This record gives sequence, structure tokens and C-alpha cells, in this order.
Amino acid sequence: MIVIITGLLFILTLLDIRGAVRSGLDVSGYATQQILTTGGIFGASIVFYLNKSKIENLSKGKIRFLLLKLRLELKLKDRIPEESYQLILEEINEIDAMLDTKLNGALEEAIQQEVELQNY
Repeated sequence: MIVIITGLLFILTLLDIRGAVRSGLDVSGYATQQILTTGGIFGASIVFYLNKSKIENLSKGKIRFLLLKLRLELKLKDRIPEESYQLILEEINEIDAMLDTKLNGALEEAIQQEVELQNY
């Protein structure tokens, strides 16, 4: 909704400026400020939405992985030799650590982009 609303605001601003120019008004200062402002807000909302989606997808993947890990542990623990079970568990833990690293990196990247956008 935020992306749609800010996109519509940006389009309305462009149409308003175009109408003023057609009427013969000199709106160059106004137009520059309005395009930069609404365009910046629109761009920031897109970045926010993309970061939010990325983090949600990684979180969903982490939850699915943990459920799979739990199911595997329950099904395999008593059915295979302890050495094989420990080997599988080590591989699962490596994948889990990799997902944690990716999720933490995505969160840090989203925060950094938000800070950079606020500095402009």
C-alpha cells in the first residue's frame, strides 16, 4: 500500500507540474522541489518494501528449515547408527548457521540502507 500510495503521489505531482507548464506558468523551482521530494519518498518506499520482503522470505525459510530439522531428528534418531545421525546433524547445523548468517546480513543491509536514506 505504501508503494502504491507514494507512486500515485509522484504521478499526481508530475501531472500537476505538467498542467502548470501547459498553462504557461514558470514552476521550475517548485517542480524541482516537488519531483525530488515525491520521487525520493517513492524510491525509499520501494527500497523499504524490497528489504521487508527479503527479510520475510529469509525468516520463512528459516522456520521451514527448523521444522524440517525437527522432523528429521525425530524420525532418524533411533533408526540409524549414531555416527550417521551425528554426521547428518552436523550438516544440518552448518545449513542452519548459513541461514542465520544470511538473515543477519539482510537485516544489517536493510538497516544500513534505511540510515543512508535518512541522511539524504
